[in-house]
Amino acid sequence: MKKIFVALLVWALLPTQSNAQQWLEVKGGAGLGLVQGYTGTLPGVSILSGVGYKHQISKRMMAEGDVLLDTRAIFYPLGIPDAAGNETYYTGGGTYVQIPLTLHYMMPFKKKELVPYRVGQPKSYWFIEGGPYVSYGLTVLSFNNPNIVATWAATEDSLTTAQLTPRKIDVGITTGIGVNFSINEGKRRLVVGLRNHYGLLNMYKDSRLGKATNFSAVMYLGYDISLTKKKHIRHRW
Repeated sequence: MKKIFVALLVWALLPTQSNAQQWLEVKGGAGLGLVQGYTGTLPGVSILSGVGYKHQISKRMMAEGDVLLDTRAIFYPLGIPDAAGNETYYTGGGTYVQIPLTLHYMMPFKKKELVPYRVGQPKSYWFIEGGPYVSYGLTVLSFNNPNIVATWAATEDSLTTAQLTPRKIDVGITTGIGVNFSINEGKRRLVVGLRNHYGLLNMYKDSRLGKATNFSAVMYLGYDISLTKKKHIRHRW
């Protein structure tokens, strides 16, 4: 965990020098949120919103760090049918502050737009991205199966209140694909993308309660504001 926070600190201290394109991005979107590993769950809505900073590090590579509010709903089966015989569900999920760090590989619609030995963005391009994320749950709601809790309550090794409380920290992998369009001669840009977030930590602190890892797939819109005035910057090398 310490390595993750060190990486975040280094990212935050990236120099704002004038030899690379820099952008401030506002983004928001919605999609599906679910948990993996817990049988019978149904996906709910996942909503992302926040801001990000982009720093172009080479002709085709862009680094990005975001601070996002991730709100999601997930439906856990209760195992108790209603009057019509249908399954009933408990609404879980929660709200996280999520910080993904990703690298983008840019693929311009017109390859000649990227000038050799210069850093600059083409008018329009596809991109793929990937990297780690860490998130902290402001509220986290998971379903504790009462049958499992009752089973262990009858033994000397019963589940404690702390063990029944879901884990607030989540660490995972972010992947994505999207399109970036130039607006106002490149001073502003519009981003349309899809991001997947794969959680790696079990939401349950005690494995006797089962396994539930976060996953979401979100479509989003981003609006980039240039922090640099020059369109292309020639590097010394």
